[in-house]
Amino acid sequence: MRTRPLLAVSLALVFNCAAAEHAVETTIHLTIPKEIAAQASTPVLHLDGVQVRADERLTIEVLGPRDPHTKTRPILAVAGQVGSTPDPNPRMESVNLVIPLNEKASRLFAKRSEITLTLRLRDAEGRAALKVKRAYLKCCD
Repeated sequence: MRTRPLLAVSLALVFNCAAAEHAVETTIHLTIPKEIAAQASTPVLHLDGVQVRADERLTIEVLGPRDPHTKTRPILAVAGQVGSTPDPNPRMESVNLVIPLNEKASRLFAKRSEITLTLRLRDAEGRAALKVKRAYLKCCD
């Protein structure tokens, strides 16, 4: 008799967790500057011409390539843009984002000339993938 309520609660939790994870991903391929590959400087990701809705609230996770052993992707940064209540007919804007990356990125970029990263938008139900005009890495001294 107790199995049914527990099963119902378990299923409700699974469905709620699945519904809460509305992530949209964009893949970018980058050239790694020699200074960053030599670990002489902390990397910063520049995203130019990102298409967003006016006053849109965004949370972006920058993910590295999937680890072959753990099958997970390391989080290299989390960045956001503050917005307000969504407008039913928003205009599109082009913004530039500068995202400092963490120490995992420094280690991941060491002795490499290029890399593919993933930009994941959190809670992006109904939103298309990010459109980025230009993405590149620079050193931050």
